Amino acid sequence: MSEKTIDTLFKLLDDYQVEVPIIQRDYAQGRQDTHAKTVRSNLLNDMRAAILGETPPLDLNFVYGKVEGEKFIPIDGQQRLTTLFLLHLYAFHNDKTKTHILHKFTYETRITSREFLKALTNNRAAVFASGTIPSAEIEDSEWFVSGWTHDPTIKSVLVMLDDIQATFGNIEHLAEKLTDVGVEPLTFKFLDMQDLGMEDSLYIKLNARGKPLTEFENFKARLIGRIKRLELPYINKFELFFDCDWTDLFWAEHKDDFDQTYYAFFGVLLMNKGIIQDDKNWANNLDYSKIDAEVFETAFYTLNFLCKNPAYKDVRVLIFNALTEGRTYTNRVLFHAVTTYLFKAKGVDNGSLKQWMRIIRNLTLNSTLDIINLYRNATGSITTLAENWNTLLVYFSTNGKVSGFNQQQIAEEQIKARIIIADESFAEEIYKAEQHLYFSGQIRSALYLVKNYDDKFEKEKYIEYWNKISLMFDSSKPKQGHLLRRALLTLGDYTLPVSQFKTLCVDDPNEAASTPSLKSLFANCGNVVRQLLDALDPNIDIQAQLKEIIAKSVVSKKDWRYCLIRYPRLFNWMSVSHLRLRVLRKEMHLIQNKWSNGYNYALFLSALYEELKSRKIESQFDGELGIHVQHYLYAKGYTVSFSNEKFKVANGTNKVVFESQSDDPILETAEFISR
Repeated sequence: MSEKTIDTLFKLLDDYQVEVPIIQRDYAQGRQDTHAKTVRSNLLNDMRAAILGETPPLDLNFVYGKVEGEKFIPIDGQQRLTTLFLLHLYAFHNDKTKTHILHKFTYETRITSREFLKALTNNRAAVFASGTIPSAEIEDSEWFVSGWTHDPTIKSVLVMLDDIQATFGNIEHLAEKLTDVGVEPLTFKFLDMQDLGMEDSLYIKLNARGKPLTEFENFKARLIGRIKRLELPYINKFELFFDCDWTDLFWAEHKDDFDQTYYAFFGVLLMNKGIIQDDKNWANNLDYSKIDAEVFETAFYTLNFLCKNPAYKDVRVLIFNALTEGRTYTNRVLFHAVTTYLFKAKGVDNGSLKQWMRIIRNLTLNSTLDIINLYRNATGSITTLAENWNTLLVYFSTNGKVSGFNQQQIAEEQIKARIIIADESFAEEIYKAEQHLYFSGQIRSALYLVKNYDDKFEKEKYIEYWNKISLMFDSSKPKQGHLLRRALLTLGDYTLPVSQFKTLCVDDPNEAASTPSLKSLFANCGNVVRQLLDALDPNIDIQAQLKEIIAKSVVSKKDWRYCLIRYPRLFNWMSVSHLRLRVLRKEMHLIQNKWSNGYNYALFLSALYEELKSRKIESQFDGELGIHVQHYLYAKGYTVSFSNEKFKVANGTNKVVFESQSDDPILETAEFISR
C-alpha cells in the first residue's frame, strides 16, 4: 500500500479524473430520513467550523481507491468526495477557470447522474447567483431533464446543495478560505490500493453495507476525529487497522451486514463503559468528548488480539455473541470480561486469560442479569476485579471481596479456587464438570455433598456424584423428563418456592420465565436430591432405575405427591415454563400458567379425571375461574368434589350418595362411578 501526497480535492483532481464506479451505491448524504439529516448537519457544521478556523482542520479520513492510468476509482470514500465536490462547486460557482478541473469528477453509476453533474458544473453560476433555493432553480432550468428526479443520487445532490448554501452562504471569500494552502481546512488521506492485488475483494467488503446512509459511516468519521483530538500516539495505526485488518475480521464473521456488526462492537463497548445507556440507535446522540484513551486502547487491543489469535475461538465467540441483534445483558457482561482483560494485559495473554474467563463466565452464567441495574452491577464488579486480572484465581482463593454476581456462585468459585490451587488432579475434574452445558460451570450440586468433617472435599466421592448428575441431563433439560421429577417426589416434597406458589422446577437452566429450574434444585443440595443420587448406580441404565424407584414408592395415596407420581399426564396440565402448584382452599391445585387468576385444577379431581379417562369414562370440570372457588368434576350425572382427603359424590338432586373412606380415595371413587 503506497500513500500519495494528496490530501485535498483539488490536489486529487489535478492528478486524476475521479470516476465513481457503476457498482458503487448511490450518493446518500442528501437523503431525507431523520438519521441522514443528522449526519448531514453534523458534517456540514464541522466543515464550516474548520473553514472559519473555529476548530482545527477537519480530517475526513482515508479515501481508498485504485489508479488506472490517469483515472482514480474510489473504493471507499465516494460519499465524502461527492460532498467535497459539491461544496467546491458552490464555492467556485463564479470562477470559470475551475470548470475544467471540476469536470474531472464524475459518476459512472448511472448515465443520468453523470449527465446531471456535467450540466450542473456548466451552469453552476446561474444556479447559485439567482438567490433562490438551488434545488428549485435547478429543477426550473431549461437544461434540467424532468426524468432526472427519479435518480436517487440526483435527489440527494439537490438536498445537499440546498443545505450547503444555507450553511456556507454567509461566509465571505469562501473559495479562498477553502483552498488556503497554509491551513487546508478540509483534508483526507489518499491511499492507492492497487499494489495489494485485492482491489475487487476489498471493494466488495467496503461496499457490502447496503444502500442506506449508515450510522456506522458517520460514527467512524467522528470517532477518528476524536482520536486525533486526543493526540494519542497510535493514531495512524488505529486508522489503518480500522479500515484493513479489523474490516477483514468483521467481514469474515458477518459478510451480509459486517458494518452493522462492526458498529455494534463499539456500541457494546461504549455501553459497558457507561458512555451510552443503550447500544442501539445511539450514535446521533453520542457525546464524543466522553470517549477517552481507555476506550480506544480497549478496542485496539481487543480487535488486534482477535485478528492475531484465531485459535482463541471461545473468546471470539463471546465477543461476536454480544454483537447480534438479540444480544442480552449476559452477552454484554461476557464481552466486558474479555475486553477488560485485554485492556489490562495490553492485548497479550500471559497465561492468565483462561482462569480469568473461566471464573467470570461461571459467575455471569449463574447470576440473574435480566435488568439494567443488575447488568451495571456486574460490569462494575468486573472493572473492579480487573485490578487482579493476572491473579484472579489467587484472589478468589483468599476470599477476596466480590459483588455484582450471585452470592452462592461467588462462594462456589472461592471454594473451587482453593481446591484448584491445592490439588491439580482435583482441578482437572472440576474443569471437566464445568463444561456441562446444562450447569454452565456450576458444580456445587456434587461438590457440596462431599465435604467431610475436616472441611475437606473428597475428590473420589465428588467424581461419583458428578458422574450420576451428568448422566441425567443433556444441554438443556433432564434426559428422562418428568420421570426424574416423579422419582424425586417419591423421596419427598422437593418443590421450591416461587412467589405464593411452589414449583416442580422447570427444565430451562436459564430460568427465563423467572421460575426455579432443576439446576437450582440440584444446586441447593437438599436431602431429596442426595437420597436420589445415593440410590443410583451410574453403571446401570438410569431410566430403568428411576422407574424402579417409582414402582417402589410408599407415598400415601392421600398425599398430593401421589397424584403426580401415579398420573404423569398431569404434568402436561401445567405450563412447561412454570410447572407451578398452589394450595387453594386447603387443597393442592395445578396452576395452568404463571398466575392463578385464570382456571386452576384441583389436583385430586384432576387425578380422578385421568383415572376415569383410563376407564373410558368421560368427565368434565366446572368453568369457574380464580382462586376462591370450589371446583367440581362432572361424570355420569354425578357432581364430584374433594376436600379433607375425601371425595364426595352427589347425584342430580345434589344429594351426597358416596364419600370415600379408604386409603386410596382416587381408586375407590373411580370404582363407585364406574358401576
